[in-house]
Amino acid sequence: MLSNSALPAIERIQAMRVLLSDARIVTIRPIRPSDFAALRAFFAALSRATLRLRFHSPINELPERLLHDLTTVNPHAHVAFVAELSDSDVEQPAKLVAEARFIRGADAKSAEFALAVADSWRRVGLGTMLTKLLAQRARLSGVRRLCGDILEDNKAMRGLARSLGARLSRGMGCVRLSLEV
Repeated sequence: MLSNSALPAIERIQAMRVLLSDARIVTIRPIRPSDFAALRAFFAALSRATLRLRFHSPINELPERLLHDLTTVNPHAHVAFVAELSDSDVEQPAKLVAEARFIRGADAKSAEFALAVADSWRRVGLGTMLTKLLAQRARLSGVRRLCGDILEDNKAMRGLARSLGARLSRGMGCVRLSLEV
């Protein structure tokens, strides 16, 4: 089980500023429907390799319907956080550098988990922070396990999963992550 003693009570968070290990600062907050354009720009800026790791297939551009679904969440069944540059101009759309989410499964005690961090924002603690916040929010929602499929060549995600104490099991071309929250 993850320890979140250093994290603020997530149920009250609208946004929080986070200092990363490389001294950059981001704001982490729940995603909003108004993030549609920013999320499209975030995914468009990811390398093809990163998009393949996130969506498990070669993809150039996300369909409008998928972007709509990713920005329209339900606080009980679909929770998503984004990390944006803290110095984003209020007049301009947010510049997103990461997104993380869970979608509750049919058994209501588990949820599918997904995470994407921009190529130039990796290895500074952002993925770990987002995963811990999601785990805390999941626990508050009654979810007991975050699960997800990771492509076998996604070494960064496998390392993150191991560092958080997740169980990993091999499948057909992917690794199944199971993180007790």
